[in-house]
Amino acid sequence: MRVLPKMSLLLLTTLISAGNWPHGLAAQDVALPFEYDYSAEAALAAALDVDNPDPETMRSVFAKRRARVLDAIPAGAMIVFSVERAQERRLEFQVPHSDNHDFIYLTGLDGLDALDSALLLLPSPGERVSEQEVPDSRWAVLYTSGDTEALAARTGIEDVRPFATLEHDLSVAMTDYRDWRVTQVRRWPLAAALSKRWGPNRKVLYLNYPRFFRLGMPEPARLETFARIQRFSPEMRMRDSSDILDVVRMLHDSWSLANLRRAIDITSEGVIEALRLATVGMSETQVMEAMDFVYRYRGATLGFPTSVRRESFGDRDDRPDVPEGWIEFVARSGGAVFRAGDMLHTDTGAAFNHYSADIQRNIPIDGAFTDEQRHLYTVALDVQKAVIEAVRPGVTWWELHEIAVRMLRDAGGYDEHYTYGIGHFIGMEVHDEGDYSRPLLPGMMLSIEQGVAPPNGPRVAFEDDVLVTENGYEWLSRVIPIEIVEIEELARQPSTLRPFADKTPFDGLLRQQR
Repeated sequence: MRVLPKMSLLLLTTLISAGNWPHGLAAQDVALPFEYDYSAEAALAAALDVDNPDPETMRSVFAKRRARVLDAIPAGAMIVFSVERAQERRLEFQVPHSDNHDFIYLTGLDGLDALDSALLLLPSPGERVSEQEVPDSRWAVLYTSGDTEALAARTGIEDVRPFATLEHDLSVAMTDYRDWRVTQVRRWPLAAALSKRWGPNRKVLYLNYPRFFRLGMPEPARLETFARIQRFSPEMRMRDSSDILDVVRMLHDSWSLANLRRAIDITSEGVIEALRLATVGMSETQVMEAMDFVYRYRGATLGFPTSVRRESFGDRDDRPDVPEGWIEFVARSGGAVFRAGDMLHTDTGAAFNHYSADIQRNIPIDGAFTDEQRHLYTVALDVQKAVIEAVRPGVTWWELHEIAVRMLRDAGGYDEHYTYGIGHFIGMEVHDEGDYSRPLLPGMMLSIEQGVAPPNGPRVAFEDDVLVTENGYEWLSRVIPIEIVEIEELARQPSTLRPFADKTPFDGLLRQQR
């Protein structure tokens, strides 16, 4: 890779958005505020065992993540608290630990190991004026309510302290560094380094504010902590850590890439098995449960609630849409029973080690497309393939969206019923963190989605997971049948779950009782 002068992402984004990708500049040469090499990460990902990862390798992965964030902090320091779910009813809160993904991303800790914890990231405080002063080095400090020695060994973070000491360290550090005596600097080197980094005038602290919130609901407890810090130090400037973490998280490292591939593979198996099983007389929920069973059997969880829907011409079920924020409270699959002539649509994604896939597929319940179904399916599929084919470094989300709108319009005005965008980032969230104003770069993972939804039905929609590479893209979910001939062939294949599905409920138990 060539070594280039550092170019700000803001300037680069402006150039690319105006169609002025710098001449001779490959996407992998783009200067970021942190070190990232997609080719190297992809090579490492290929060698990772996500089921039984090597502990030393994992310590290295998370150390590199923390180093990238440290590189990207422009001023001050960052504290990322582990958080519990405090507010309900927010659509983007897909799984209970959604709001804790930043802490998990930087430490690898979740569950009990993450309770009452925080991670302090402190870039270098500046050049030393004496060998006795605080070192000119960076700090990563884990505050935990757990076993400090055990978590230090597990995470590779050398400085692990009881969570109760965080308040003391912050309180001491907020004293202006000019007032520190040599004795105090030697006694509390971390607080001294933080105080020196802050300086006397404009102290900056990045904090993980809630990513998913509702203003009218009870506030997460940490917001009061943030407010108290500012009350005691009025010159403190609080910033949202997502401004930095979003950019880091949207460029996937080896662990992210490997787990996303596994999540997509497991989702592929579940979708294929459920679509083989689906038949006239089955309910949406039965097909959904078959799909979700495969995910869980393979060691995955759900990245979001699975949707299986009956779609038909002129005979749509009269059911309300799920209101925003109630995705966990209103079933996305119901009791509707598939009838001859119906199509089945599914929107689903398994999650593996906190990384979620996102897939949509369709199948005629009878096993063969009618002419009307084939027409709508072909329109949607042509657009889906065209948009995926356009994915490459330097392209913007809006350019991809325009391709879809134009093709849908030309195909018969279907753009009028195109109610959602062309896709989103995927990662630890099915709708993951990222910056949609930036052009695509290698290492970004996208979900590309496309749909045709005429008022008289049926809705035909696709969603596929695509990795941006140095020279284009990799269509990771292509293993799931999508072409018409593939779907009709899939419908003819027997499901390994068929004997169970055909079994009379409790039949075996009743025979034993007799």
